[in-house]
Amino acid sequence: MLKSQKIALVSDTVSGGGAEKVLMIFLSMFPESDLYTLYIYPEARKRISKQFPKVKIRTSLFQFLIKKNKVSKYISIIKLFSWIYWECLDLRKYNLIISSSHSYMAKNVKKGIGAKHLSYIHTPPRFLYDEYCEISLAKKIPLGWLKWIDKNGSKRPDKIIVNSENVRRRVKKYYDRIAQVIYPPVKIGPNNKENFKKEYYICLSRLVKQKGIDLAVDYCTKYKLPLYVVGDGDEYYFLKKRAGKSVRFFRKCNDKKKMQLLTQAKALIYPSIEEDFGIVPVEAMSVGTPVIGFASGGVKETVEDGITGVLFYKHSIRSLEKAVKKFNSLNWDRNILWQKANKFNEKVFVKKIREIIKLNF
Repeated sequence: MLKSQKIALVSDTVSGGGAEKVLMIFLSMFPESDLYTLYIYPEARKRISKQFPKVKIRTSLFQFLIKKNKVSKYISIIKLFSWIYWECLDLRKYNLIISSSHSYMAKNVKKGIGAKHLSYIHTPPRFLYDEYCEISLAKKIPLGWLKWIDKNGSKRPDKIIVNSENVRRRVKKYYDRIAQVIYPPVKIGPNNKENFKKEYYICLSRLVKQKGIDLAVDYCTKYKLPLYVVGDGDEYYFLKKRAGKSVRFFRKCNDKKKMQLLTQAKALIYPSIEEDFGIVPVEAMSVGTPVIGFASGGVKETVEDGITGVLFYKHSIRSLEKAVKKFNSLNWDRNILWQKANKFNEKVFVKKIREIIKLNF
């Protein structure tokens, strides 16, 4: 049935992170689909074009900001006006639309007569609701009209899938829609029996405020503990300035190097605030690295305290310190870590998505 369908994949942006990983799985399922997005980073375009040469990529006028490297400067403008792109997008020639939405309302697209729309929501837009938000836009102007547009658009998908119980509650709260949870796909390799560990801790993340990396940097600087910070983002120079000599930064790092650093780390410190789901902790568990995580958002669904890691409940150095002491007092079984991570593997995700399409569309 799917082979005869004309399929459109719609993604807020294609700019890295967990949302892009989900999109890549959708592309692997539907390699001849058309992709619509506000903007796509050059590296992501190359990856998609190489792996899925039949996919046609169409972007909005905001792609111009990528060419000029000015997306971060105009992010508030994009937040205010991106809805117009989705509202005006003509998708009438498609009979199946799959959207992936986390901040720019891609779920709001309109479908043609007889078409179906499956929406995978990573989170309702944070800048509109009572979730952790870094953008000052929300504090400067009234956003009631944008909330109305967003909530009205949430009625359009035929079926809503979310990435966690955490987000399922948000969707019910803000949209009054019942969503089904399908955890995002995580690439899980074979269970490597080797367990060579070094003495450093690691943070692997986009370097933005919501990820809370400053807490790990401050803690490891205070106690002169080795910490590897892997990633890039707006907080890079801020974090580097406050970091002591025991903290090393790996700003540009390919996927192979990232996984090597993650595999050899003593533990992943994951202080993210109100994480929607959080793929990195699962990736850490899959290579035998336990997690010291802030008990907030989706992390509470992936990290089992005392089994796959240790949770701390206040975003403070003192609370993190207690968690590290508890972590060091326990023994960790890499086989259990791998087994727990394997529940989130890509095959499980693909199977569940195909079942939903078969049953509903």
